[in-house]
Amino acid sequence: MKKRKILLIGLGAVVLAGAATYATAPLYWGRYFRALTVNPLEPPIDWYKPVAVVKGAPAAPLPQTTPEAAGIDPAALEAAAEYAGARKSDALIVVKDGAIVYERYWNGVGPTTVMKAHSFTKTMTGMLVGAAIADGKIKSVDQPAADFITEWKNDERSKITIRDLLQMSSGLEPPDYSYAPWSSTIRTFLSPDLAKDNLALKAVHPPGTVFGHHNPDPVALSVIVERATGETFADYMSEKLFQPLGMHDGSLWLAKEGGLSHGDCCMISQVQDWMRIGIMLANGGSFEGKYVLSADYVAAMSAPGKANPGYGFQIWRGRPFVKNRIYSPERPDKASVSAEPIAAEDAIFLDGWGKRRLWIVPSQKLVVLRDGVDLDDWDDTKIPNLILRGLAAPAAPQPEKAP
Repeated sequence: MKKRKILLIGLGAVVLAGAATYATAPLYWGRYFRALTVNPLEPPIDWYKPVAVVKGAPAAPLPQTTPEAAGIDPAALEAAAEYAGARKSDALIVVKDGAIVYERYWNGVGPTTVMKAHSFTKTMTGMLVGAAIADGKIKSVDQPAADFITEWKNDERSKITIRDLLQMSSGLEPPDYSYAPWSSTIRTFLSPDLAKDNLALKAVHPPGTVFGHHNPDPVALSVIVERATGETFADYMSEKLFQPLGMHDGSLWLAKEGGLSHGDCCMISQVQDWMRIGIMLANGGSFEGKYVLSADYVAAMSAPGKANPGYGFQIWRGRPFVKNRIYSPERPDKASVSAEPIAAEDAIFLDGWGKRRLWIVPSQKLVVLRDGVDLDDWDDTKIPNLILRGLAAPAAPQPEKAP
């Protein structure tokens, strides 16, 4: 009886606390309770609101070519599409040398359908840091983050560098992986005070020593970009990426009207526009003959991180190979499984929730997008390897004829 009374008192306290918080944070609780009525890991696009528009400057469509002209076996592309189509995919697009070689869509999706990018957004944030360095707004990736995040100046977090944040090794406390409304996982994701709640996290590891694919690191980077440039995150992304790449308008999820854009998740843009991002990275920062990012920064993005050699600056690397690629040491059970390495030493890729992938192989000028939803029956390197092994072997050099 006594235990029951204590339990009822505890539940009552939770209800009262929730009611009191709702009165001051209806946006937070509205998001939370609506998530309970949909798939909280794959909510509809209109769940992400308010948003900031990222203005594009739509250019002519990407050129098209044939598999034969691109030197890819058509049977390899069909095999990749068969694998994708059998596994809840919405889109598979293949680009070689800047031209679209192959497209397949399912479930009513098409090239102009808007796509929930999830953690692809993190890579965009990483690229904006490079743009801010090129603009002289940030000195280098080794500048202390506390130069911009003054909230960290007087404690252990003053040792965190921008590089540590880019490489997901800040040492900030990890999420508690609870979906209760008061958990750190939910609070730092749904909060209307996104910067405040994420920047309040304590340091629990020396920076640069422990990798964790956690949202607070790119959120901190988005704060740095805004404070360094004096522009909103959406405006700077428009200026440095969307317009130079000829992309259509997109949107970023805002913590609240006039608040911080999420640099960790949930950018929305047209499916085919992602190929422009991939082409630029495959070309070392160049798109249609003009540099969008410096070649040095793209090379640094793709280099191994200190705490995880399989991760660069907010982007994954194909090497070194691990069969079970974990995202966080606290959750080794949550991993993406691969039967074998990607069949290209220089492969890099964007990884979004639901097994969304944008694979990039600079040596082959190859870009492959898979959009879709999550599933268990998934080999993370199957699609890129089918396509890579379908590439025609280069012709043997012919001896020069005597004059």
